[in-house]
Amino acid sequence: MNRWFQKGNSRRFFRIDMPVRLFITPSSPIKDREIYATGVDYFPPIVQKLIAKQKSDTLYWLGRIQDQKVLVTELFNEVIDFVEFFGECAKSLSQGINPRLDPKYWVQINQKKQGFQKVEALHQSSPKTYRYFKMIEEKYMTFLESMIHSITHSTASQFEANIQLPYAFKIDETIELFKNEKFAKIPLVQSIYSLCSLMDTYLEAYRQINDDNVMRQYPQEWRLQQANVSASGLAVLLNKRFQPFEKVDVFFYFPSHDKTLQFSGNIVDIRTIDDAYKERVAINFEFPDGKSQDFLQNEIQRFEIEECMHFNFA
Repeated sequence: MNRWFQKGNSRRFFRIDMPVRLFITPSSPIKDREIYATGVDYFPPIVQKLIAKQKSDTLYWLGRIQDQKVLVTELFNEVIDFVEFFGECAKSLSQGINPRLDPKYWVQINQKKQGFQKVEALHQSSPKTYRYFKMIEEKYMTFLESMIHSITHSTASQFEANIQLPYAFKIDETIELFKNEKFAKIPLVQSIYSLCSLMDTYLEAYRQINDDNVMRQYPQEWRLQQANVSASGLAVLLNKRFQPFEKVDVFFYFPSHDKTLQFSGNIVDIRTIDDAYKERVAINFEFPDGKSQDFLQNEIQRFEIEECMHFNFA
């Protein structure tokens, strides 16, 4: 059993680690805000700690680049500025604040919509580096345009989310290649890898804001994630934070039955898992519906039996 979830099984209902498709949302959004917001904290201290590490790693490797150092450093600093600007806007959205009300916002947004300006200086002298950054720009601009649309069209009663926010980008394939051990000590490769990791942390926070406002209606698209589940509650690792004792709605989707279950719950425990850069959130179900609870219990038992059969025949 995963050490993050292991709590024993002395309670009334058996608990087990199993993959589930989950959707968790506060029962009540923030009230009286400029833009509709759920109230979830998408930048809890553990995510801020990860951001600080990723930025530090980027600057560490950037400092070791020798070839065209001035041009490359200017480019990296420009992209970091772009990424941090995006993060600040995403944070405002998550708090129900409309960034458009900040007089500096439209000035900066018009600058950012023009893309990376420093990258053109590398077009002739470093075509490979140029291509890397154009791929980074493509991903960034896709998210920036989506966020601008959300900011422009959202109201106090509705967040304008994007159901078609893409997942696959060319730069993601390149970053996967950069994980190879042969690139481990190449400063330019590692600085680009760290920069993309930093950007992805901010982009993922926005994706969660977006998805939390649209994906409830599309259970088939919910991510499969590992959780410690019983018929009376669950614990799951998240990179966002709910409020202690907050009332939440918990939804499960079981593809084999094309069935969605809904439970009302309370946040009963929040713990930071430092090495995973996530929050362990524990939820107790409050007066669960008997039929839903029985169905969930049956799914837990079915999973346990299948796991035992797989282990015995492996």
